[in-house]
Amino acid sequence: MKLCLLLTFLGLVAGRPEPEPQIEVEELETVEDPEVTEGYFEGDIELPKFRNAIRNLDSRWPNGIVYYRISSAFPSSTHATIVEAMREIESNTKHGSTYCVRYVERTTQSDYIYIQKNTGCHSAIGRHGGAQELSIGTGCERKGTIMHELNHALGFWHEQSRYDRDSYVTIHTDNIDSKYLHDFAKHTTSVMNVFGTPYDFGSIMHYGPYTFALHKSHPSISPKPGQAHGVTMGQRLAMSTQDVSLIQKLYGCPAESVVNCNFDSSLCGMTSDSQSNFQWTRKSGSTPTSNTGPHADHTNSAGYYIYAEANGHHHEKARLLTKTTSAGHYCVEFYLFQYGSQEGSFQVLTAGSRIREQSVKTVTGSNSHYWVHHRININVPADFHLILQATVSSGDLGDIAIDDFNLYHGRCL
Repeated sequence: MKLCLLLTFLGLVAGRPEPEPQIEVEELETVEDPEVTEGYFEGDIELPKFRNAIRNLDSRWPNGIVYYRISSAFPSSTHATIVEAMREIESNTKHGSTYCVRYVERTTQSDYIYIQKNTGCHSAIGRHGGAQELSIGTGCERKGTIMHELNHALGFWHEQSRYDRDSYVTIHTDNIDSKYLHDFAKHTTSVMNVFGTPYDFGSIMHYGPYTFALHKSHPSISPKPGQAHGVTMGQRLAMSTQDVSLIQKLYGCPAESVVNCNFDSSLCGMTSDSQSNFQWTRKSGSTPTSNTGPHADHTNSAGYYIYAEANGHHHEKARLLTKTTSAGHYCVEFYLFQYGSQEGSFQVLTAGSRIREQSVKTVTGSNSHYWVHHRININVPADFHLILQATVSSGDLGDIAIDDFNLYHGRCL
């Protein structure tokens, strides 16, 4: 009898339906463009005593050390995100074990940033002296947004404020409230130093396409035709390679780049391979053959790039070698223009005395009438060099061009 009751009980338990899994949902408050704060220049900038903060070296933080204090009004999660944003900037900009900038909690120092939970997100440009406010208000708690404001405090303006921005973006003044038009002002070279770098649509310091837009279905700022392909303008996920480079340049730190070449003055130490059938050529403007190749370089539309001429080189290869580099993790980054009805292929290969030649990137059939951004993470176990190889197909309409080639330590940012 007891056995029967036990079996009956077990049967009831076994037959009981499993409780339905519960999905945890946290509805977050939506804040419309938290970096746009009433009363601040360009939406999130407290005007400094000297407008040319990035030109005035006295506005840098001495020895790259930024002292900070974080208000106790922040919840622990936001406090942790702020510190994480600081550590990411430190990590991205350091060279080996040497830091370029450091964030150190203030003790008795007189000059520091006081990070507070005020209205919106805003910061001054560079160091001003004393306690300077950096606001991380409601809606600003994402790490990328915090990094954006921390970059202001290091000394950086918005990317679209560059003096040369009209070559890259269109400002739609008819879709911007007149009281915000000054936020789209360009800075002269006496105010803003861009250190000769190309315009960076992917910068963490760039406005988004609808910032200050009167009608949110239409942009306030948009790339010029043929620009910004494959790049999210106004992203707040991570610092771009150029964001990192600018911090290193402003603070006089060694860059992590092994190769950083825009081809404007040379091949940057790269040499032709003995296995080449013909040579890569430095060029400005259009390539000689119509209906293939770029019309201008990628960097600023006025400089140089390198290209492999298809005309007269059918089924041949052009190979360019970088200098030998030590083993490790690297990012390979470049812009490729591969357009024409008779395209061949482009490859990035690794080779060395202890490693066989092998392809790490092959591009065929892209047929894109614009510069395409490519990034590759590689981990090479022995000393190596890179080979940039263009292979021409069977026709003249297959020029292949490269610009803004970078090889730097660590993973692609």
